[in-house]
Amino acid sequence: MFYNYFEDYQYDSCAYNGICSIGPRTSSLQEVLIMYLKLLAFYTIELQNLGGYNKDAKQIILDTISMLMQNLEYQNKQFEQLLINIKTLLIDSKKTYLKICKERNIEPKFIKTNIKLDSKINNINSLIKQGENEYTKRIEYLSPERKCLLEIIGLIINSLCINIVELDSYNENQELSKKGFNKILTLLNFLNYQDTDFNDIIEEINQSTTIDNEINKQITKIKTKLYGEPQKKEVSQSTRPNKAILVAGSSLKELENILEYTKDKNIDIYTHGEMIQAHTYPRFTNNYPQLQGQFGMGIENCLLDFATFPGAIFITKFATESIEYLYRGRLFTSDYFVPKGAIKIENDYAPIIKSALDAKGFKRGKSRASINVGFSAENIELKLEKIFNNLNQYSHIIIIGPESFNQKNRIYFEKLIKNIPDNIFMINFGTNLEKENIISLDGITDFSRIYYIIDKIKTNLKNNPIDISIFISKCDRHTISNIIYLKNNGIKNIFLSQCSPIMLNPSLINVLTEYYDIIPTTDANDDIKQITNS
Repeated sequence: MFYNYFEDYQYDSCAYNGICSIGPRTSSLQEVLIMYLKLLAFYTIELQNLGGYNKDAKQIILDTISMLMQNLEYQNKQFEQLLINIKTLLIDSKKTYLKICKERNIEPKFIKTNIKLDSKINNINSLIKQGENEYTKRIEYLSPERKCLLEIIGLIINSLCINIVELDSYNENQELSKKGFNKILTLLNFLNYQDTDFNDIIEEINQSTTIDNEINKQITKIKTKLYGEPQKKEVSQSTRPNKAILVAGSSLKELENILEYTKDKNIDIYTHGEMIQAHTYPRFTNNYPQLQGQFGMGIENCLLDFATFPGAIFITKFATESIEYLYRGRLFTSDYFVPKGAIKIENDYAPIIKSALDAKGFKRGKSRASINVGFSAENIELKLEKIFNNLNQYSHIIIIGPESFNQKNRIYFEKLIKNIPDNIFMINFGTNLEKENIISLDGITDFSRIYYIIDKIKTNLKNNPIDISIFISKCDRHTISNIIYLKNNGIKNIFLSQCSPIMLNPSLINVLTEYYDIIPTTDANDDIKQITNS
């Protein structure tokens, strides 16, 4: 009975029993991993400066970062093996570095660390204690401002990691991938030094978001080349009687793989959360009739979505859905670190197919209103002519987007749109409502489309600049990076909707408010006043 929800129902898996918060055990073990990663970054950078390179460093750093950002409850043996792998690489990197220094008569650099490379990996309880001590020292030593900036660094690293792995999956532009990875190394190495100048940290963050944006734009170009020009698409949220697989995450390449594998299997494929983007690309909609539509209410509601889906669930790399409370034997992942209760998949999708066929599937379908995603570039050009032809009427431009498909946000933006003054022009990516000073481009789901719009506006208004404000309703692993990039590129006011803690916690939002003048949304009318008075 839970397979489809009413439009006005919004269940928040994170709010329920606080399951998206990080437990003390997980938090302590994450501290241990960060200790090892930042030391590995130090030696990798020093080796590179001397012309050396450890080819395994990139993969293990990216894999470990992916695990860190998922806040998983680590299994003891798997965690210990990961730490052994990192330590082995660390020892090899340090040894190679010292050897090169000796051969070239160079004074080697060393860094203070609590890691003892010449001792064995302790048992899990000792590692937890080590992580607790590391965290306590950091809390006692660092100022609140520095701790907050380091937390932002962590999120920028996450965003870069996701984009680099996706770029690498297409085997294109290795130079850009290397450039992004070097930024990750630099940011990790910043964590080694507790007295780095604040301005240096801010500058490095700003440079990193620029590179992150560059990688994201390259990925968008590659997707368009492979899958076709994105189109406006009506996506079904209904289900039909049949066996089914749910694909979560954001890796289109992995979705394509499983669609190819299920071509003749009579199994329906549904997307979840960020994977909705696939429906905007012609290759997916034209070539794979088994791609039925979108299931569930998204990341914030993944607990209920996954628990009620009557088939196999495939979680692609870097998915943010929390599955710690869903140990059912029908969860599969291709990620490097396998959560408890999930089954590792490596290029062979037979176990997923078997699980889907063994599951009960949808016994009866249920109709639900479709949603619009994607956009037509031609349609955007026509609609933007309204503002370009009437510049003298407007004092400000407001952009709302990307769409979060969150009911609470929709209510807020409906009120905002209703009360927008006539001298402000609004471009709305959510509610399908148009007025003389409002155009609707509903269905845009990611930041790459936002940049497309902003570039068009700036190109056409370069001789008649108008202040631009943007309301961000969607929170994901790239939100922080995108916010900082937008702020550094002339967006006057950036308003951020309330985010689920699985994406952004309140302390981080406070940091963004303090250092980047990001404005949390409050009341729609008050927020309009803040824009008109700014």
